[in-house]
Amino acid sequence: MASIASQLQAIKSALGSTPESTRRPITRPSVLFDAKEAADIDLRAILPIALSGLEHLTGVDERFARYSSTLFSQTSLEVNREQQTQKENDKLNKSISSYLRLLAGYLQLPAALKTLEYLIRRYLVHVYNVDELLLCALPYHDTHAFVRIVQLVNLGNSKWTFLDGVKSSGAPPPRNVLVQQCIRDTSLLETFSNYAAPKKGFLHSRTVVCFCTAVIVECLGAIPKLDSNIVQRVVGYVFDSLNPDIGADRDYKAGALMIVGVLATRATLAPKLVQDLIIFVARAAQHDALESVDLPWLRVTVMAIISLVQSQSVQEFRKKPLMILKDIRDFSGVLSVLSSEFNIENFVRLYVESLVDCSTSDESCHVHLIETMETLPIKNFVERIVRKVLGNCIKASRVTDNPDINRTGIWAKKIFAAIEKKYSCELRDAIRKFLEESEINSVKGDSTSKLLSLVFDESKSMPSEISDANIWFSLDHPKAVVRQSALSKIAKSDILKKNTANPQKFINMQDAIIRSLYDDDLSVVQAALSIEGLAAISSPRGLLKAYDDLLVKCTDIIHKGGSKASKACDVAVSCLEKMVMEYQVHHMEHAKDIATVVFGLLIVHPKTLKVNLKALELAKKIQWDFYASSPLVYELTAPEVKNVPLESIASINMKNIQAFAETFLSNPNKHVEWLADCGNRSSFSRTLFLLIVLQALLIPTEVLDKQVNLCQVCLPALKNEWSHIQPKGDCIGDEISIDNLEKCITELVKHIFNNDTDALNARILVCIFWGLLRVQSSYVKQNSMIDAGENTALDDLFMYFITSPDNNIFQKHLQYLVANCTGAPIQFISKYLVDEGLSAGVQAESLLVLASICSTCALSESSSMDESLCMQLLRLFPSLIVPLSHENKDVRSSAMKFIEGLSLVWQRLSTSVSKNGNNGKFPMSSPAFGVFLESLANQKAMISSDARFLPAYISSMLSPSQDLMVPENLHERIDQPTKDAILNFILHSSLKLSPYGKLMVLSALKGVGSILFKAEEVKSLFLYLLDRRSQHQSGHDSKQILTTHETQILCLLLEVLFAVEDQTNFGSETFEALLKALKVDGLSHEDPVAVMPCLTALQNLQPVFFENLKNDTKVYVCPIILYAIVRLVKLQLFAHLS
Repeated sequence: MASIASQLQAIKSALGSTPESTRRPITRPSVLFDAKEAADIDLRAILPIALSGLEHLTGVDERFARYSSTLFSQTSLEVNREQQTQKENDKLNKSISSYLRLLAGYLQLPAALKTLEYLIRRYLVHVYNVDELLLCALPYHDTHAFVRIVQLVNLGNSKWTFLDGVKSSGAPPPRNVLVQQCIRDTSLLETFSNYAAPKKGFLHSRTVVCFCTAVIVECLGAIPKLDSNIVQRVVGYVFDSLNPDIGADRDYKAGALMIVGVLATRATLAPKLVQDLIIFVARAAQHDALESVDLPWLRVTVMAIISLVQSQSVQEFRKKPLMILKDIRDFSGVLSVLSSEFNIENFVRLYVESLVDCSTSDESCHVHLIETMETLPIKNFVERIVRKVLGNCIKASRVTDNPDINRTGIWAKKIFAAIEKKYSCELRDAIRKFLEESEINSVKGDSTSKLLSLVFDESKSMPSEISDANIWFSLDHPKAVVRQSALSKIAKSDILKKNTANPQKFINMQDAIIRSLYDDDLSVVQAALSIEGLAAISSPRGLLKAYDDLLVKCTDIIHKGGSKASKACDVAVSCLEKMVMEYQVHHMEHAKDIATVVFGLLIVHPKTLKVNLKALELAKKIQWDFYASSPLVYELTAPEVKNVPLESIASINMKNIQAFAETFLSNPNKHVEWLADCGNRSSFSRTLFLLIVLQALLIPTEVLDKQVNLCQVCLPALKNEWSHIQPKGDCIGDEISIDNLEKCITELVKHIFNNDTDALNARILVCIFWGLLRVQSSYVKQNSMIDAGENTALDDLFMYFITSPDNNIFQKHLQYLVANCTGAPIQFISKYLVDEGLSAGVQAESLLVLASICSTCALSESSSMDESLCMQLLRLFPSLIVPLSHENKDVRSSAMKFIEGLSLVWQRLSTSVSKNGNNGKFPMSSPAFGVFLESLANQKAMISSDARFLPAYISSMLSPSQDLMVPENLHERIDQPTKDAILNFILHSSLKLSPYGKLMVLSALKGVGSILFKAEEVKSLFLYLLDRRSQHQSGHDSKQILTTHETQILCLLLEVLFAVEDQTNFGSETFEALLKALKVDGLSHEDPVAVMPCLTALQNLQPVFFENLKNDTKVYVCPIILYAIVRLVKLQLFAHLS
C-alpha cells in the first residue's frame, strides 16, 4: 500500500491539485486503503491506478481491453449515476455486470482490486450493484479481500443478510456456511446456479465454475429430500453446460455430470426430465467422441447416463438417445470396460432390449445390436431378449401375406446366432420357456411352434411337417410328446442329408438332436437314438460325450430301480449298439475313446446284467487291442438271463478279470496308462482296474520277471488311486494275509455288488500292495545275488509306505518289506538314517520301523536267523548317532525308541549266547555294551529334548576323565579298555558312512579329545583329507576338491588335534600335518577349502606347542606360521583369528 500511496502523491503533484474542501467526508469506501486514508485520495488519482491494473488484466485476458474506453475512460470521471436517466443507468449496469462477471475469475490478483477500487469510487457498485459484486467475490470467500467487500455493502433485508456475521466479525466464512444458507434459502441456490451457467457469448473461469459446482453439489448432497422445486432450480445449469450449441468447456461438463450423478441417486425425477437429461448427456458423449476426447473422460460421461438409467429405474430407451449412443465410436467396447469394473447390468439389459425393438426397422441398429451382444455380458437376460425376438416373430407370422416375414426370420436368426456363440444353453432354455408359456395360453396345441416355423423356414418347398424350423422349435418344445414326434419325423426323413449340404445354416439340426440325448424323458432319448447317420455328420467328440453321459445316466436309473429302470436298460443297450457300430464305420480313430466309455460296464452287476452282457459282447467289436486280446465271457442261456444266481455272475466276472489280467501282464507298459485313465472315470471303473492289477500279480510265478516289471510300471498309478479313495479308519485289511491273496480276490469279486465301492477299492489296494511285496519277496529269493539297491521299486514302496498320510495302514507292509524283500534288511534301511537329503519325517518313520523290527526280534523265541538279524541291528548302532544328534526333536525321539529296542535285542542276544555258548564278536556281545545301551536308553528324555546333550553325554561316557554328567558307578561297570573298544567300534563303522554321516558322528564324539586319533581309521582319514587339500591347492587334480562336509571334518579333526594341552608327543606325521594345514600358497578368501583349515589350525595352537619345539624346528616353523598370518591379514581374514 505504501507504493500505491506514493503513486497517488505523484499523481496529485502532476495534476496540480488544489487543497481539498474543508467539507470533504471523513471516510470513503475502499478495498485498497483504510477508510480514512481513502477519504484523502481524489478520484482522479485512483483512475491511473485502475488503468494500470486493467492493463495487467488485459495481458492475462484480452477481454478486459474493451473496458478501457468505457468504464475506465477519462470521460468516466464526469459520470454521475444520480443525474443519469434510467436508460443510461441500465446501459451502465449492463456494462458493470459484464465486467464483474469477467473479473470474478481474477479477483485474487492485486490488479483486479485496483480496478474494483475505481468501480466503487466512481460507480458506487457497492450500492447499486450489490448482487453482482458479491457474486464476483464469493469464489474467494475465504480471503480478507472478500471480507472488505462485504463490509462495504449495506446488506439490509436481502438474501445476503446471512453475511452480517462476516461484516461484524471480520472473519472469512468457510464454504459450509454458504452451503447451509443455500439449504435454508433455495433461492440463493438458484442464484448460484444461474450465475455460473454458461452463456453463448461468455464462459466463466475455472475458479468460478468449480466454486459454484462445489456449492451446488454439497447442497444437493446435504438436503434430506430433493423435491421437484429444488431440482428445477439447478437443472438449467446442467442443460446449459451440456448444450453443444453453447460450447461450454470441460469444467462445465464435469460440474454438470456431477450434479446429474447426485440428482440421479438422491431424487425421484420426472420421466420426461430423465429422458431429457439422457439425451443431453448422450449428445455430450457423442460430441466428445467426435472430438477425440480421451477415453477416460468419455467413460465418465457414459457412467452418468448409466447412473441415470439404473437409479431412476428407466423402463425404456427412447429412439433419439439410442441412435445417438449407437453412433459413438466403439460404444460397445466402452460399455465392456465399464461392465468389468462396475455393475451396469440393468443398463446393458435396457440398452440391448431397446436395440432389439429398434433393429426390426433399422439395419444399423441391428448391426450394432449383434456387436453389442457379442461384446457385453448378457447371460442374465437372454430370456428377455428371446421373448422380445420371438414375440416380434409371432406378430409377423399372424399378418396375412406378410411380405417381410422372411426378413423377420433372417433378423431373428442373426440375433440368435450371436447369442448362441456364448450362451447356447440359456438360448435353448429361453426358447423352451417361451414355447411352454405360449402353449399354455394357446388354444391350438402346438400352434406357436408352427407360427414360428413360418418365420424361420427359408425352404418353402419342404413340407411344413418336417421343415427345419418346425422341427427345431419342436425339439425344444416343453411337451415331451412333441419332441418325440419331431425326432421320429427326422428318423423317417432324409432331412439330415439335406442339412449337410448347407452346414452354415443357423438352425443346426444335428446339434439339436444331440441335445435330445440329454432329455429327461427317456422316450425322447429313444427316439433320438433311432435316427440313422448321426455319427456321420456330428462332431465325434461331442456325440461320444453325449453317449457317455447317457450311459451313466441310465445305469444310475437302473441301480436306483423304479418304473423307469426297464426303459433305461433298453435305452442303454441301444446307446451301446449305436455308439460301437456307427463309430466302427465313421470314426475308427476313436476306438480308444469308445473302449474307455465301455470299460466301466464290463463288470457284470445283477441289476445291469443286460447292459453289462451287451457291453462285453460289443467290446470285442471295438477293435481295441486290450479287448481283442482278451477271451471274454458274455453268453448265458435264456433261462439264466431271467434269474441269474450271484455265484454265476461272480464266476463270469472272475473269468473276465483273469482274461484282462493276462492281457495286461503280457505288456503292462502298453496298457497301464489307458487302464489308469479308465479307472479314474468312476469308483466302479476303479474297482475293475484294481482287480485286474491284483489278479495280474497273482498269476503263477513262471512269469515272475513280468510281474516285477508290472510292479515298477503300476506303482505310480496305484499311489494315485490310493489318494482318490481316502480310506476311513486305520484297520482296513487287517484280516488280509499275504499268504491267502487268491482267496481274498475271490471274496472281493463277490462283494462287487456292495454299495460302498470306496471301502471295497481300499481293501483291493491293500491286497495289491501285499501282492507287490509277495512278488518282490519271491524275486529276491530266486535272485539272492542281486543287490537290493538295484531294485528301485523297493525304495519307492518303502518311501510311499512311510510318507503316506495313512501309513498306519501300512505298518505290516513296511515290516514285511524290510524283513523279507530286501535280502539285506539292515543295509537297505540304514541309508534312510544317515542321508542328509531326506526329510525329518522320513528319517523318523524309518527309525520307528527299525524299532518295531527290534521288538519283533527281541520277542522271538529262537532260530539262528534271528540271532543273525540281532547282530545286524546292533551293528547299526554307530549309524544311529546321526539321527540321535539331529536338530529335529521327532527324529531324536524316534532314534531313542530304536535305542530302547536295541537294548532289548542285546538282552535277547546275550541270553541266546549264554545258552549256545557262542561268545560272538566283541564288543556287541559284551555285557559292557549292554550297560552302554541301557545308560543311553535311561537318558531318553534329555536326548530327545536337547540335541546338545548326546555329544556331551557320550563323550563323558567314553573319555578317560570322569565328570558329574555320568554316574560314578557307570565308569566302574565300563572300564577304559571297554570304552576304547566301543569307541573303536563306533569309529570303524561310522567312517564308512557318507561325508555327512562321518561329520555328524565325529561331531558327537569330539568331546573325547585326542583319543580319537588312536583309531587308525581317524588318523588315515585326517591325512587323506590333508593330502587332497594340498593337491587342490597345487592344482594337480581339480577332481580332488573337498566337499563342504569333508572340509568341516578336516577342521574338526584339526581342532581336536591342537586343542589338547599336551602337544609334546607329536609325531613326525602330525607335525607334517600341521605344516600342510598352514600351507597358504594360492590362498583365496573365496576358497573355504584352503582358508578354513588354516584358520582352524592357527586358532587352536597352544603356547605349549612352541615351548616344546627345538630351536632349529622353531626357526623352520615360525616363519611358516607368520607367513600364514600375513596372508590372512592381506585377505582381510584376520578378524577370524581370536
